[in-house]
Amino acid sequence: MKKKHNPYLASLLSIPVPGLGQIYAGKSERGATILVITIIVGNLNAIWLTLHASTIPGINAFWAEYLPRLLHDLFAAYGVIFLVWQVIDAYQQVKKSFPSDGNTT
Repeated sequence: MKKKHNPYLASLLSIPVPGLGQIYAGKSERGATILVITIIVGNLNAIWLTLHASTIPGINAFWAEYLPRLLHDLFAAYGVIFLVWQVIDAYQQVKKSFPSDGNTT
């Protein structure tokens, strides 16, 4: 008999540490993959902004100032979407792995 897990706890665990809710649900590989993707994308975003945030003299202001900021904001928006997805996914993984004790047909 499997120990019953709480899907809400899985969701809460996934907010501060992406992938932790999936690990709690028994999907260790999925959780580790989500954590690694989060680290890679977060670092790429930080590197991108650092490399391109300064104004480069002699080129169009759009390419020097606005495009890097726009891309940073786009990466951040995708990060928020990914965070919301993985929190919902953690909830669903617990529901799939540990169905309630009600009638199943």
